[in-house]
Amino acid sequence: MIAFQFFLLVLLLFLLNKAESISRHRHTFFFEEDALDAFTEDTIQILGKHAVRVNNFTGIREWRVKTTPEEIIKSVTQSTAWSENWTLRVQIASETQTLFHPLNIVPVPGIHIGISLGNQTFSERLGYKNMDFLTICKYLDALLGVVMCDKEKSSKRTYHIDLLNSISLPDGNIYYYSSIPSYDVPSSSSILGRRSSKEYRRPAIIDLHFNFDKKTNKTKAELRMIWKYQNQNIEINKDNQDDRVELGVFGPQLDSESILGEKIVFGEDDQPEPTMVTEYPRTLSSDSFFNSSIYPSQSFHPYFSTSIKYSVIEDKCKDYILYVLPNSFFVDVYQLKDKFSDEQIKVWGETDLEIPFGVASLKWGSLILIAKQSSEDLCEFSLPLHMRYQPAISGNTQSHVFARAPWPFVIRVCENIKNEPREPLFAPTPLPLSLLFPSTTEIKYLLPKQEFLRSTSWPREVVKVPIGQLSHLKFVEWWTIIVALAGCAWVIWIALKKVSQWRYKGDNDKID
Repeated sequence: MIAFQFFLLVLLLFLLNKAESISRHRHTFFFEEDALDAFTEDTIQILGKHAVRVNNFTGIREWRVKTTPEEIIKSVTQSTAWSENWTLRVQIASETQTLFHPLNIVPVPGIHIGISLGNQTFSERLGYKNMDFLTICKYLDALLGVVMCDKEKSSKRTYHIDLLNSISLPDGNIYYYSSIPSYDVPSSSSILGRRSSKEYRRPAIIDLHFNFDKKTNKTKAELRMIWKYQNQNIEINKDNQDDRVELGVFGPQLDSESILGEKIVFGEDDQPEPTMVTEYPRTLSSDSFFNSSIYPSQSFHPYFSTSIKYSVIEDKCKDYILYVLPNSFFVDVYQLKDKFSDEQIKVWGETDLEIPFGVASLKWGSLILIAKQSSEDLCEFSLPLHMRYQPAISGNTQSHVFARAPWPFVIRVCENIKNEPREPLFAPTPLPLSLLFPSTTEIKYLLPKQEFLRSTSWPREVVKVPIGQLSHLKFVEWWTIIVALAGCAWVIWIALKKVSQWRYKGDNDKID
């Protein structure tokens, strides 16, 4: 009897471990409104128990994978004894991404990294001597291949991300951002180590989330990848027999929150079944919009101006503007304190007024959060900026460099009455917003004016910054010496002239 109980216990532990190791895949297709005529009963074509094709699809596809970190990052194993709970989120958005997900806004193009290491302070948690931080860094390096976790090896790379240049946010959160326009977005097969669909294009957006729970001593991983298609056939395969794979195609909207569609579970369903998903709206109506610009476009001290038109004012919600500024830009916190109250504006990140661009200790940039104070439906805000001095260049090829800053997020934050997390089913809140506001809040977005929505990515502003040329260095050195000597000579001449005047005046007094 004891042997039989022991056998059942071992079998149960084996089944639990196997259940935890199974990956769950969800492929979701959202037809664009203009392409709903192509959504017919032949859209989902079953090719067998382990293959399905979606025909003539135009719209947004999202691939969500729930799995273990070892399935995503083969070179990292969970052998570290973690000292506390932590979460790690990486979002990568290419320059050629589509501007919006149907049910949410997408991040600014570039790489976003958010790390939560409990409520300890930034200075205590951020350092390569900290084993938790070092292991998280190695997770990122295994995924991206450009994260610096060892200073001795960093010189072998042409580019690296140094997480020590991250900025501290409230509640023990750490955030890093880099625009990296030339960065090569990983492919789905390079991330998962296998091909679960005949997809040869790289995703427009990658969203990877690790979550370690100290109580269970396990790390969970969730991966989302997004593509945009135009009249294409996409085949989805189930390569691992133990994985659970489901596919859904959605199009017609029943109302503002309900979307109709069909779904199928690989190996279980012979035919697609009707289904419906419910998602609350994440954007305000097109009657609410904003516009931004930096003026003057060639200056060391420009202004970032944002004008907003609200169609509806909600008393129980707060309106904010969030600027994400690369380190070519900075704000003077003392200047802001003279102009705005502490409740109206908050600044995180690099605020050193003297450090030039290109210094290794320079943070990646800064975040500036503006709270709307008035209840008027028209709002204008001008943020005073300053530009960092750029490194001098060799040759006479150019006299300016171009610094780029994305348009701000304009958001409305509402407290959830039920006080329960309402994380969106599709396309969760992007970084850094998910680090600044609790998951119990609902974030709604204002979009730019309609003419800017035709762009393929989030709008940006460009500032021309003058730069020095190394070929002028000798002239500057010699003229500096000449001017300095001339200045000294002038001071000596003035001093001698004053002395002679005093002597002359003294001699006259003696005569009198």
